[in-house]
Amino acid sequence: MVNPAPVRSSRHLVSQPWAIPLLAGLCFGLGYGVVQRLMLLELPRQGQLVEPFRMKEFPGTTLESLRLKAGEEPRSIRGDLSALEQEEQQRKAETERRQREQELEAERQRERLAPPLSRELEPAPAATPPPAPAPPPAPAPPPAADPLPRLDPSITPPFEPLTP
Repeated sequence: MVNPAPVRSSRHLVSQPWAIPLLAGLCFGLGYGVVQRLMLLELPRQGQLVEPFRMKEFPGTTLESLRLKAGEEPRSIRGDLSALEQEEQQRKAETERRQREQELEAERQRERLAPPLSRELEPAPAATPPPAPAPPPAPAPPPAADPLPRLDPSITPPFEPLTP
C-alpha cells in the first residue's frame, strides 16, 4: 500500500497572512545592514566601482555674465531691511522738509506782494455772544424711605432665641 503524501492545510497559511511579508522584510533589513557595515569598513577595493561624476554648469545665463554685460561691479544681492527702512525714513523726512520750506516761501511771497492794510480798514472782531444763564438748581430729593419695615414689638416669635 502506498501512503498518500501528507497534505498541508491551506488553513495554516491563511490564518497568518502577515508571516510572509514579515519574513521578506527581515531578509531585506538584514541584507541592508550587512551591506552598510561593509561599506563603512572601506575595505581596499580591487577595482574602482564608483564612477566619477564631473560637475556641469547650470544651463542658462548666470548673474555674473549679466552684470558684466551691463558693466556693473559685483555686489551683494541680499537686502538689509533696517538700512532700507532708514533710507525710506530719510527720504520721507527730506520730502516733508522741502514741502514745509515751499509752504513758508509761498507765505513769504504772499506777504511781500499783498498791499499793507491799514488798521482802519481791518474788519472788527466778531462780538462774542453773552454767556447763557445758568439753569435753576434742582429741588432737593425727598427723604429716603426706610428699606426695612418696622417690626411690632408686641408680636412674639414662635421660637425661643438661643442664648449661650
